[in-house]
Amino acid sequence: MRNELIKIFANWETKLEKNEWYFSDCYEELTTNLSSFEAFSAIPDVISVLLTVKDPFLLNETIDFLDTLYIIADTTEIHPMLRGEWENIKSHIQRFGDNHSYVAWKGLTHMLRISEMP
Repeated sequence: MRNELIKIFANWETKLEKNEWYFSDCYEELTTNLSSFEAFSAIPDVISVLLTVKDPFLLNETIDFLDTLYIIADTTEIHPMLRGEWENIKSHIQRFGDNHSYVAWKGLTHMLRISEMP
């Protein structure tokens, strides 16, 4: 999943200009026929990408995709990597994100019923 996301993010601006649904189309292609187990297992790959993107728009997209994986996984179980990288993710969002990143992150944490990770 990590490599697929990196490919999606390559030259994304040009692709988005040609197709306003570019990210939705790509994410749908990645998640079609994904089982809940496979979605949950893909969370570490998405977190690793999230921690590398520095563009606020891509950061928002990555958080949205992480949210999508959790919906497909149909669980509020906090993945061990999410727990382990919690502080790094928060710092990364503060450093490279924007208001949309913050709102998307808060939405995900609300869905997972996380008030604040210890």
